Amino acid sequence: MNKKLLSLILAVVLTGSLAGCSQKSPAAQPQTDSSEEAAGTAETAGEFPASENPDEWPAITVQVPVLSEMADEQMVEDALNEYLVSINAGVKADMVQMALGDLSTQLTLMLSDNQQPLDLFCWRFYSTLDGCVKNEQCIPLDPYLAVYPDLWKMYPGIVLKTQQISGVQYAVPSVDSYATYDVYALRKDVAEDLGIADRDGERITLDEMTQIMKGAKAAHPEFAYMINTNNEAVIGIDSLGNSNWLGVLMNRGVDTKEIVNLYETDEWREFCLRMKAWKDAGLMMDDPLNNEMTISQYNNGVSAGCYLGGYSPDYIKALIAYSPYEPIEFQLTDMVGTSASVLGGWMISTVCKEPDAAMKLLYLMATDEKVARYFILGIEGVHYSVDEKGIARRPEGVTQNNSTWNQDCPWFYPNQCLSIPLETEMVTYYTDMLDAPNHAEFSEAMGFVFDSAPVYDQMAACTTVVAEYRDALLYGLVDVDTYLKKFNEELKAAGIDEIIAEEQKQFDAWLAAQ
Repeated sequence: MNKKLLSLILAVVLTGSLAGCSQKSPAAQPQTDSSEEAAGTAETAGEFPASENPDEWPAITVQVPVLSEMADEQMVEDALNEYLVSINAGVKADMVQMALGDLSTQLTLMLSDNQQPLDLFCWRFYSTLDGCVKNEQCIPLDPYLAVYPDLWKMYPGIVLKTQQISGVQYAVPSVDSYATYDVYALRKDVAEDLGIADRDGERITLDEMTQIMKGAKAAHPEFAYMINTNNEAVIGIDSLGNSNWLGVLMNRGVDTKEIVNLYETDEWREFCLRMKAWKDAGLMMDDPLNNEMTISQYNNGVSAGCYLGGYSPDYIKALIAYSPYEPIEFQLTDMVGTSASVLGGWMISTVCKEPDAAMKLLYLMATDEKVARYFILGIEGVHYSVDEKGIARRPEGVTQNNSTWNQDCPWFYPNQCLSIPLETEMVTYYTDMLDAPNHAEFSEAMGFVFDSAPVYDQMAACTTVVAEYRDALLYGLVDVDTYLKKFNEELKAAGIDEIIAEEQKQFDAWLAAQ
């Protein structure tokens, strides 16, 4: 899609009556007419036929994630559409670049625009499955289950359920490992100084990790050794999709069905005491409430250690290969999948005028290798070449920073595993990813989506309490027992018990229906 046209569309909408639609709450204004129109078309869905004249094929607008504007969009779009014509797809693609840093504004506007609609989009970084359904921004995909049976068979049933509400399929999951484990990553040069570089890949406890960090601090006091302690896997919870942890399953949801208040458990108190000890020992970053607590602090040399997650040691190393500091990995957790492990889902918008055509393109994005690679890598021979190992290589002199096509978001698309690894020595990058679920455990709540509407006020009140207290405990900034007592008293007053009772009620009903 022409960028000036997109800018004009956004400017017009921003100055019109839709200017206040950037909220993603359940109270957002519904788009009933467009939803009914699209859903009505989908109810009679069949295999999408191709008219004889490709010039008459519908052009489906599809979200393309970028970090900054990519100059070669038209070139890639033309090459993709030429291929779609060659296979008589019956549909063409109209790529719409969207900056990851501004998804909320762009998507909210385009998902409200009947004149220039966005047809296919992914909820990742924008909202949640539940949020898009409540805001009536997507249509049900159930009519297409029988039309494209090979698409749905690609996914484990437990994964498909994560993209359902009340048993209705609303999104095609983004293919991934669906399960991860976490490691403590310590800079290799520091590990070598400590004489522990040969322990790469070893499983350790948090007590052993603490000793490693203390030893590193003694040898290299100039570094911090932990960044973000807000790690659900290390804490050992399935948050049920709520980042404020207002009702969780312990043990990451494996072999447990009791939803509890994490903040009043012994496990949480012990974790907070450990964070306080880390802070007192100088292991944490300074001023965590005002600093950027991301992997960038490892890459820029402020912290010599951090948490990383993935499905294999090689994958984690490939993930961090761009960093100037190679890590030694110490495994902390088992490989477990929760609903949060399914990181995105692709939807057809309610403003889409050709939902059958949109579903056909989505099907091809998820099942056709050439279609997937145009989106993920661009044009072979222009944006990449393939070496003798089957690895994609950028042209000489081209980097992530000056590339004219974004190749750094394969995980955003419906099926990254149709692509090939980019600029890595890990030839099994995607084959190992596909195999990962065979070696994982899964939460009992995988696929459960909590409807918070019955306890909306309590959720809002408890969210405010968590914002006031939790980070200070996570970063060891306060006396644990004094602060934790006040924290729990205010959570009780705000209604956390009612939230957990409603969660348990819905979870029990969901389990009974499985």
